[in-house]
Amino acid sequence: MKHLKLTIILFVLVGTFFSCKKDDDQTIEQLQQNKIEDIISAEYLDTLRNLGLVIHEGTTPPNVNGIYGITPFILKATNIPSDVIGMSFLDADLKLFNQNNSNFEIQLLGKNFLNSRDTSVVTAISGIGNKFTVYGKVKSNATDKAFAYFGLIVSGEIENGTIINLESGIINIDDSNGGGFFIKEGEARLAVESDKVSDILETF
Repeated sequence: MKHLKLTIILFVLVGTFFSCKKDDDQTIEQLQQNKIEDIISAEYLDTLRNLGLVIHEGTTPPNVNGIYGITPFILKATNIPSDVIGMSFLDADLKLFNQNNSNFEIQLLGKNFLNSRDTSVVTAISGIGNKFTVYGKVKSNATDKAFAYFGLIVSGEIENGTIINLESGIINIDDSNGGGFFIKEGEARLAVESDKVSDILETF
């Protein structure tokens, strides 16, 4: 009888442990998903996916802190009729810092993704192994009163301290104050680093 009681207690404890672990995992995944959805809606993220942007999901992204140079930067896909596939953009720089995998926060600064200087106001990260995706919400100003918010999504893989296979998607997610200066809300571009390897930079 004692053995039976002990077995039942152990079963209950083991069941409770795995139940709590499952709840914790769901909480972590939900926390990450909520942060991503605060930046870009599922609809607009799917727009970028449909252009071919790879999204690396997962709650254990690699350490991506660093400064990277992106050149040559080439348009791979677009939903904007006037765009020309293969057109070149200005060389871009990317600074990722203050990564925190416990809450999936990270900070992003860019050059020549949208403007001469891009600052993400809200940023999150996902990934697994050496693969990652950074999700940024960037405010782009045309005048003192005209501005729009863009989703800036960067995916790639960390190898030997730099990023390989880098892809960058931008999409206008809020053009309510754009004043006609920007691409239309929902319009998007996918650009890639055509030589597949980012430069490691010392300063931004």
